[in-house]
Amino acid sequence: MKHKKPNGFTLLELLIVVAIMGVLTTFALPAYQNSVLRSGRAEAKTELLQVASDQERYFSNFNTYIDDALPLNTPTVAGRDRTTQNGFYAISVSACGAGTIATCFVATATAQNDQTADACTTLTYTNTGARGATGDTTNECWQR
Repeated sequence: MKHKKPNGFTLLELLIVVAIMGVLTTFALPAYQNSVLRSGRAEAKTELLQVASDQERYFSNFNTYIDDALPLNTPTVAGRDRTTQNGFYAISVSACGAGTIATCFVATATAQNDQTADACTTLTYTNTGARGATGDTTNECWQR
């Protein structure tokens, strides 16, 4: 008498697959989330450099900086913020600690929405090219 091979999976095989998926998810999900946060941070760094470039162009025309994160948009609006493309960071411009907005600026990117889970909660960039960060070391925030 021939034994017919059963079709499908046994309960044991199914439990093994579920256990393997659980282990993979345990390791893969945090790595994925970290990667998403780093990409949001890269967006903030790019936008900060663009704000600094815009500020320098404004300075070359008017011999002063302005606390407008979109200084090339007419008319300029003091205190106007800028949001990164995907809305992960809000960028503002203010006077540096040692001077006035006319002579120096600090552009600050502050995490918003889901990006607040990142270890780097703010990134800063000054008219002298100095980089800063809060929440983690400056090197960690700007190099990753």
